[in-house]
Amino acid sequence: MIDTASVDTSAGSSSELALLGERLQAHSKEVANAVLDWWLARHPESKRTSDMHVRDDILRTTCLGATTLGRFLVTGQLPSSKERDDMAAPGAAPLHDTISIGELTKLYLAWRDITCERLALYATQLGVGKEALRSAQDIARVGSDSSIVNVIRQFDAAHRRLREQLAHNAVHDGLTGLPNRTLLVDRLDQLVGQPHRRQRFAALFIDIDRFKSVNDLAGHATGDELLIAVATRLRGVVRVGDTIARLGGDEFVILCPDLADPLREASAVAERVTAVIGQPFHLGDPPQDFYVSASVGVGLAAPGDSAESLLSRADAAMYAAKNRGGCGHQIYDESVDRSIKRRPELLNDLHGAADRGEISIHYQPVVDLASGDVVCMEALARWHHPQFGPVRPDEFIPLAEESGVINGLGRWVLSRALRDCARWRRAGRPGVGVAVNVSGRQLGDEGLAEYIAGILAETGLKPSAVTLEITESVIVTVESAAQRVLRDLKATGVRLSIDDFGTGYSSLAYLRCLPIDVLKVDRSFVSGLGEEGRDTAIVTAMVELAHSLKLAVVAEGVETPTELEMVKRAGCDEAQGYLLGRPEPPAQSCAND
Repeated sequence: MIDTASVDTSAGSSSELALLGERLQAHSKEVANAVLDWWLARHPESKRTSDMHVRDDILRTTCLGATTLGRFLVTGQLPSSKERDDMAAPGAAPLHDTISIGELTKLYLAWRDITCERLALYATQLGVGKEALRSAQDIARVGSDSSIVNVIRQFDAAHRRLREQLAHNAVHDGLTGLPNRTLLVDRLDQLVGQPHRRQRFAALFIDIDRFKSVNDLAGHATGDELLIAVATRLRGVVRVGDTIARLGGDEFVILCPDLADPLREASAVAERVTAVIGQPFHLGDPPQDFYVSASVGVGLAAPGDSAESLLSRADAAMYAAKNRGGCGHQIYDESVDRSIKRRPELLNDLHGAADRGEISIHYQPVVDLASGDVVCMEALARWHHPQFGPVRPDEFIPLAEESGVINGLGRWVLSRALRDCARWRRAGRPGVGVAVNVSGRQLGDEGLAEYIAGILAETGLKPSAVTLEITESVIVTVESAAQRVLRDLKATGVRLSIDDFGTGYSSLAYLRCLPIDVLKVDRSFVSGLGEEGRDTAIVTAMVELAHSLKLAVVAEGVETPTELEMVKRAGCDEAQGYLLGRPEPPAQSCAND
């Protein structure tokens, strides 16, 4: 109870002070009990068993105060911090952790008054003179009053830290420590309100592809671990002065101010984001690799912007990137705006589009690189809307999945493609097969294998002539029910292919455990091969990996003679791309039943 740094040691040298100090040390527990009795008289509720720790704290602290004062009166010196810790209960919390500052102040004053009364009693018993008694009582008062001041200072500091922490929590995400939406919007408002900085900044809206599957498969604790790891990686790819915020769930925003070339620089940040998020995350207990990707929408500042309007555009661009399959970025432009405005109508009009003759199939050839022969035709759905004209597949296929139309549309495409292939073979092209894309939603169609088997039986088409293509991003997150569908499909005798390989960051485990026959190298690895700085090392590694697993390899997106030569050197078995043939409607003789 006595302040160890502010008593006057000059008053503690007489033998009478020493006598008082010895008596006080010997009766320190009595002083402590007297202080506790005073406390309990004022706080009768503290007699409950649940408040036992408060009583113990008061006894320990007041006994320590009496012992310390007694020692000082005897020796003229206060105990060291270690000695005081040894005198107190080991590991005990300070008294101000259990009692309010107002009551603690009153307790210090009560200890002072009771101690001074006891010193007067001891002085009478020991025959100590008034001058020595007055000196001892003054030391008790000075030490007690100084202790009150120190505790108040401690409380002020603690409250200040608490206020600072509360202020920080109000504008930061509790999980990742990143700024939250409130702080992000405040910083955006500041940029919008500074005329000289207008149109020189951008917002990047980021959504983690397949995040839900991590939560579903590994639990929310691992999902939280992933979000923290994502935040750490984002910190490593942004520029100095950029703001990274978490809006909630798996959504993040990066605010990039002071851009000399907004389009180029914001795109560069977006590319770094998709690259770093695409690397495997080592998470969980026991640790394992998880593969996700990022869809990034880029909103560039425009005249008249508000914080919300810019975020809204970036959000819309992010959904456009996600609708193209994810793992990439999209700059907000007129096409995104147009897509948003016509989206409700497209969603409605997809129902029955095939029956109305609006959906057609185009075919793109796949060429054997050794012989130069066309060995397969990839079926690609096309939609010609009566009002909007041609609608891109990367716009209407996600809408079909969202609306539930995809299963019916997918079966329609399969039926037409397999029947077209059967006619080609009867018409003298026996070596040509057909490849059809299957979406993730279709893998939930447990009757799909039976449907395909029925068409094969009806048309007489050999199962080996049919390849079903599943994008790698779907393969990575395929669940047990979808795995059963894949095994059922494989049991029909058709071939299975991983499309866009390299963009979903799948591991060897997926290639080994699923019944895959073909691996298609994504066009992003083929584009520019042979140019300065672009060699075939990555493609060659993919080919060697695939061949070691007895998989055939198709190079996608071959558009130049140089690229064609380079994929041959890399060891690819087949290729497709505009150089070898663009998607075209089937010949009229094969177009109708």
